[in-house]
Amino acid sequence: MATLRIREDIWNDVNRHLSPLGEHFAFLRARWTWSNGEPVLWTTGSALVPDEVVTIDRGAHEVPLETLLDNINKAVREGTTLIEVHNHGGSHPTWSPVDREGLRQVVPYMLSSLPGRPYVATVWAGPHIFGEWFGSDNRQGELRSIVVAGSGLRQLVSSNGTRDADRLETWSRQRLWFTEEGQRQLGRLRVAVIGNGGTGSLLVQNLAFLGVRDFVLVDPDLADATSMNRLVTGRRTDVGQPKVNLASRLIRSVAQKAAIQPFRADLRDKSAIDAVRGCDLIFGCMDNDGARLVLNELALAYQIPYIDLATGIDASQGKVTEAGGRVASVVPGGPCLNCMGEIDPDEARYFLAPDAERVFARDRGYVRGFDEVAPAVVSLNASVAAAAVNEFAVWFSGIRPINILSELDLIGTGRGKTAQWLTPKRVVRDPECVHCLIAATGDEANLGRYAASLDSADHLKPVSGRGRNKSYKAER
Repeated sequence: MATLRIREDIWNDVNRHLSPLGEHFAFLRARWTWSNGEPVLWTTGSALVPDEVVTIDRGAHEVPLETLLDNINKAVREGTTLIEVHNHGGSHPTWSPVDREGLRQVVPYMLSSLPGRPYVATVWAGPHIFGEWFGSDNRQGELRSIVVAGSGLRQLVSSNGTRDADRLETWSRQRLWFTEEGQRQLGRLRVAVIGNGGTGSLLVQNLAFLGVRDFVLVDPDLADATSMNRLVTGRRTDVGQPKVNLASRLIRSVAQKAAIQPFRADLRDKSAIDAVRGCDLIFGCMDNDGARLVLNELALAYQIPYIDLATGIDASQGKVTEAGGRVASVVPGGPCLNCMGEIDPDEARYFLAPDAERVFARDRGYVRGFDEVAPAVVSLNASVAAAAVNEFAVWFSGIRPINILSELDLIGTGRGKTAQWLTPKRVVRDPECVHCLIAATGDEANLGRYAASLDSADHLKPVSGRGRNKSYKAER
């Protein structure tokens, strides 16, 4: 089903407009793309319809034709589409018979006025929204997800077909935190986990036990013997099995009816990008800045919240000199990974190059360190995975806004006390960041250009090369 992302300032304005008693109307403008053949939309603006221009004819509220034309013309000029908004009382909104009759009349007109664009109609009731999309060739469907990401992460969709994936007793120990409604909303989120190795496997485990029930998993690699010291999804007999299959098996062991889309593919694969851009939240557990750059751009272009994990250990002859990790969060309107200095452009360029160019660069000595195997232990990966899931949990439940960047220093290098530190770091958006220029541009970002370098299954190897600030890389 389709996905709608509403900018927080737009959500606040529209929600205030709908709050007084009575029925009120608004239009949202949105850009869009497609995922699994259904629309994904993110809002760019809104128009609140003044109550005094709305008329009532035989019990039906009517918005003036002039108002409708004004909004259509603005969408045509901007290259956006429209989302109709009105409100009902109650807690689980759906269409009334009057609404259904109105849609039967207005939808063909809107589709002909905005050719090639999906049209969406929604009905709001407090913190819940029900919506349907309409497209050419009589295609239509419900909105699967409606998300507002900002100071919190709200899942607002209300569906006639909503069913609990688990008995509520399963959540008796955590519903005082999330509430029963919050637990249901958590189960509706579609979450992408990119990288299902040492860190990603622990992340998947945490999310499944927390209550996430809709996953997109992306990883091209097979489990090998060297990963069995930290791959919690694997067993000794699983060497040679795709890591996405092992992650899927673990999720099924926790929630048999969970929805899972596994992709044994590079993130640059078109099918993987198509699935990920329809997700509500992304977790990145990649081991190099090439993949990290692509995912950063994807999250920016399609306005998807993105939490990136990284770990690293510097050791020589049995002596550890530095060990730790970090959790970085990219939310719409905030700094991206490039703003934070968490993408090394040289490393990204190397890993996004075709294999032949990478071999040439290594042979000529142009690059060093990017293909070295780095030390890794399960407990460090677990600490960073847990920190990321905790950050998500407090953000989703509304306890506090998400922290943009936190660093885990296992040793306390350079600090007043040699101990374990988890420290929030202050970061701001860079007004000159070239990555942020593609924010909300959708398909115009042309992420398909990265597929040109995807000429081999040999990619995303463990690395220990340094980024611009730290050497943390989420190993596989």
